[in-house]
Amino acid sequence: MTGIFLWSGGGCGSVDPGVDPTIGSLDYDAFKANVQPVLDRRGCSNSRCHYRNKANPSNGGPGGSFRIYNCAADPCSEDQSRANYDSASGMTDIANPAGSKILLKPLAVSAGGIQHLGGDIFPNTSDPDYLTILSWIQSPN
Repeated sequence: MTGIFLWSGGGCGSVDPGVDPTIGSLDYDAFKANVQPVLDRRGCSNSRCHYRNKANPSNGGPGGSFRIYNCAADPCSEDQSRANYDSASGMTDIANPAGSKILLKPLAVSAGGIQHLGGDIFPNTSDPDYLTILSWIQSPN
């Protein structure tokens, strides 16, 4: 007979399986001040890409699971900024910041990125906006 044997010994403490105690959350204020402007400036939040429609959030651009409101032309509400933060955070890997999808998708394939239907947004890993997003991911709370 084969099987899996699980032992629950005492004295090890309690760990919530949904929380990794070694990793913090990303800084929301730094996102609003530094990352959101990059996403707006680089066209990520325009109507042809990852745009989330403010009047009808279920409608927007073709940009897959990454959906964000444009906060440049029309300032975002707190709820909209939080939604953008949540969407961007979902594309990060705090344990491997440079491996975050939010960095790899817009990075040129020739620089180590992965295919992005929106083209090469960051030509290389020295791009100042790439570095802004990388710094945000590397500095969790």
